[in-house]
Amino acid sequence: MAGRKRTAKSLGQRHDFHYFKRWGRWRTTRVVLMIAVPAIAGLWLLGFAIRRNSEPYASGPLSTVHSFTGKRCETCHRPLVEAGVVKLGFRRHVNDAACLSCHQAPAHQALQTFTPTCASCHTEHVGSQHLQQTADESCVQCHGDLQVKSGSPHYQTAIYGFDNRHPEFAPLRDGFRDPGTIKLNHSVHMRAGLLGPNAQPVQLQCQDCHRTAADQSAPWKYGQARIVKAGFPTQAASQTDDPHNPQMPGEPIRPGAGRAYMAAPTYASACQNCHTLQYDGLFTDSVPHDKPQVVHAYIVRRLTDYIHQHPEAVHEPARPLRVMFGGTISRVPQTPHIAHNADEWVKFHTEDAENLLWHKTCQECHTLDYKQADNPAPEALPEIAPSKIKDVWLPNAAFSHYAHASINCQSCHTKALSSQQSADVLIPSIKVCQDCHNGQPIKLGQAQNGCFLCHQYHNWKQQREPFTPSHSIDQLRGSLATPHSPSRTGVAISEMFMR
Repeated sequence: MAGRKRTAKSLGQRHDFHYFKRWGRWRTTRVVLMIAVPAIAGLWLLGFAIRRNSEPYASGPLSTVHSFTGKRCETCHRPLVEAGVVKLGFRRHVNDAACLSCHQAPAHQALQTFTPTCASCHTEHVGSQHLQQTADESCVQCHGDLQVKSGSPHYQTAIYGFDNRHPEFAPLRDGFRDPGTIKLNHSVHMRAGLLGPNAQPVQLQCQDCHRTAADQSAPWKYGQARIVKAGFPTQAASQTDDPHNPQMPGEPIRPGAGRAYMAAPTYASACQNCHTLQYDGLFTDSVPHDKPQVVHAYIVRRLTDYIHQHPEAVHEPARPLRVMFGGTISRVPQTPHIAHNADEWVKFHTEDAENLLWHKTCQECHTLDYKQADNPAPEALPEIAPSKIKDVWLPNAAFSHYAHASINCQSCHTKALSSQQSADVLIPSIKVCQDCHNGQPIKLGQAQNGCFLCHQYHNWKQQREPFTPSHSIDQLRGSLATPHSPSRTGVAISEMFMR
């Protein structure tokens, strides 16, 4: 039997060349999916658009402080109009005007040569909980090679981080001394067995004299409670007799409020129970810790009242002050005075009392100045030099004692126990801070040392214009129908994302 003869033409006729015109199961499924999936996605986006919710277009999670605006991208990403065409705002980077519509952010320095944008330092859509924690690179881009528009910089010109070429704190550099005039020997006051109230031995602690403003009004064992009005007003202090100018209440008290810096020690809050201001053996009270004129008037009034009640005391000779109080008081000869009348008795006792105060008691801490420098008269009133106690040593940095409350004072103020001069600057050295603040907190044994911890970019000390808010709650949250804002219909899709 002869074999079949097959040619290419005969073989080709066996194939169906119109298979692509017929709809099979898989082809139908693919077409349905190609149409349904984009349609569903479009309807999904349209639903968000109708509700004015632009959350699907976010490039990442918002920070916790901005999360409530997550449905309204146009709050920050302002739309752009070019040639009559509105371009969607969420495709644009946030400009500074959008940030300044909500935040008061004064400039850094008037002489700065470069001003970074808000978004370049405060990075959004990365889920950060604290936008103020800017990266060091944002600061180093200028302070790594500091330039100014005119003149020369007043600060270090090359700083790359807290542990990289950061200079020593200014008060600890060569030649700087404490400007305070109060004579205080820390070494003596921290000595064990120091005589305290009622001549009893005590062991002073740092917090017996150094306390924050919030704690100054609290009872203390070696001083009298003093009410600090700023930020902690009492009910009586919050009232005023002027109904047209009422005093505003203080800020709400939070755990760290008023506990950032130590208040300057005062005589009433730290000294008076140990260092009394006794002026005459006839009285047990102390003179007020005030100006010499006030002290003089107080002594005269007390002595005048006493001699009126005890007229027989005029002819009694006064006891020498050295016998009453001990120690060398002054170079003025102490001759007993015999008064002939009440006025002379008051005059003699006033001179003795002021001789004790001006030349012994007050001089132990204060610097007194007499205008008659050569030979001051006993009745001359001195001038007391201002104490000049610094309340903040680093005014260009932010620091809080409250954040370091668990650390004892001597761990940071290492020179305080041995200091004998008031001129000694006892704030911690930068090396003390660097021992703890040495890296990133994600690593064990390291504390954050970013620039933002101590420094602020915005200069909040300068005067600012009154801030006028420009957003409503509905605009920020993306609400359409509210009691004050009725629902709108027929809004164009391009307007659904933009105002």
